[in-house]
Amino acid sequence: MAVAISAALLSASDPQPVQVAITGTTAGQMFEVRGTAADGSEWEIPGGVGTSTGGQILLIDNRAPLNSVVTYVAVVAGDSYTSTVVTIDYDGVAVVQTLDGQTVVEVEIASVTEPRKGAPRANVFEIAGRSDPAVRLDVPGSYEYSWELETVGADSDVLLAILRTGRPIVRRTVIGMRDLQTVVLGVVTGWADELTSDGLHTWRRWSLTVREIADPEPSKPLVAYTWNDFDAAMDSRTWDDFDDLFDTWAEFDAADWAQY
Repeated sequence: MAVAISAALLSASDPQPVQVAITGTTAGQMFEVRGTAADGSEWEIPGGVGTSTGGQILLIDNRAPLNSVVTYVAVVAGDSYTSTVVTIDYDGVAVVQTLDGQTVVEVEIASVTEPRKGAPRANVFEIAGRSDPAVRLDVPGSYEYSWELETVGADSDVLLAILRTGRPIVRRTVIGMRDLQTVVLGVVTGWADELTSDGLHTWRRWSLTVREIADPEPSKPLVAYTWNDFDAAMDSRTWDDFDDLFDTWAEFDAADWAQY
C-alpha cells in the first residue's frame, strides 16, 4: 500500500484545527510531518515525529497561521509526501491559546513595534598571567518578547484563566501583519493589565513578557475531541446506528464528532 497524506479541517473549535492522516506506512518506519504556510513559514506539528506502528497515523495541528493556505509534508523512510491544501479561515487577527488548543481567546495586537530582545550565551573566565580570558560559547538564546494585547468583555476572563495556568501558550496571527512571527510558543514570565480608558467600555490592555520556547512535547499527538463529544454525538443513536456510520475503525478514529 502506497504512503499517502491528507489534511482536513475539523469543527472542534474556532479557528478550526487540521486533522492530518497518514496511511500506508509499515511498522518501524520513522516519520516526520511539517506544516507549510503561504508565507513560506514551516513548523513541526504536535506528534509529528515518531515511529509508525503500521496503522493509520492521525495528528492534530492547532498551530497554523490564521487566514492562510496550509500544506503538510510527511517524510517517511526518507521519501516526501505532500497533502492537499487547506485554508485556516478566521475573522479576527490573532488568538492566544493553550498548547492543547482546548482554550482559545481572540486578541487584538496593540503594540505597533512589538519589541523583542535576544542575548548571546557566553561565559568569560579570567586567567592569571593572561590579559585575554578563556571563553565558553554556546548558541544564542531565544527571543524574549514584549507583547501588548487587548481583549474585551468575557475574553479578558478567558485570557486571565490561560495565564493563571502557568503553562506555555501559543500566539497565532494572520499572515502579513508587518513582519511579526505568525506562530510563537512561549512561557509568560510576567504580565500586567489595565482598562484602556476611563470610559464605559471593557477593553483591557495586557502587557506580557514572553520567552519563546520549542514544543515541550514534540512527540505527543493532540486530540481534538473527547469522550464527552462522542457521548453527545451518539446520545440519540443506537448501536445499530453506530454500526451504520462506520465501516472501519480508521473511519471512527478520524470522525469529526461536531458533525454528528
